[in-house]
Amino acid sequence: LKDNVVAVGEIGYDSMTPAEDAALTAQLQLAADHGLPAMVHTPHRDKLSGLRRTLDVVRESALDVERVLIDHLNETTVKEAKDSGAWLGFSIYPDTKMDEQRMVAVLTEYGPEKVLVNSAADWGRSDPLKTRAVGDALLAAGFDEDAVDQVLWRNPLAFYRLSGRLGELTVPAPAGTAEHEGNSIQRGAPRTAGE
Repeated sequence: LKDNVVAVGEIGYDSMTPAEDAALTAQLQLAADHGLPAMVHTPHRDKLSGLRRTLDVVRESALDVERVLIDHLNETTVKEAKDSGAWLGFSIYPDTKMDEQRMVAVLTEYGPEKVLVNSAADWGRSDPLKTRAVGDALLAAGFDEDAVDQVLWRNPLAFYRLSGRLGELTVPAPAGTAEHEGNSIQRGAPRTAGE
């Protein structure tokens, strides 16, 4: 196992077949054997049944449910997933799955604890900046910056730190004040008055 691996996954169900049962069982055992958390995909169809089947397999495994992130949740699955003690993952897409306003509604009802938001910019029409859009929507809905930071930064770090392989991450200071072709705005540096 490579030293910088911080989780097993994304694993889980699509069609909920016996072959997928066997694969998920083996992959959860792999995570348990190596002390890693697991990220588990819920199926696109029949999500609630898929979540329940997933939780049954997790509970029968050697991996504690508190070391599992259940991803691609929505309004029909979030309560049961939260009640299980698992981490809660939500994928934000332009046309499918969750959008910013639905995510705000979920966080309003269930809170930001153990919630991770991703853009899953992996197939079809997707937008990697949807996580930023969720942060903006949360602020507009009255959430404070601490809650936004928790959902978009601290919760993901806390989940991946369950591996014991992810140390402290610091934001580097902006690089110097040198200009490049007359541009004095440095990457990552805050703007100053007059810019």
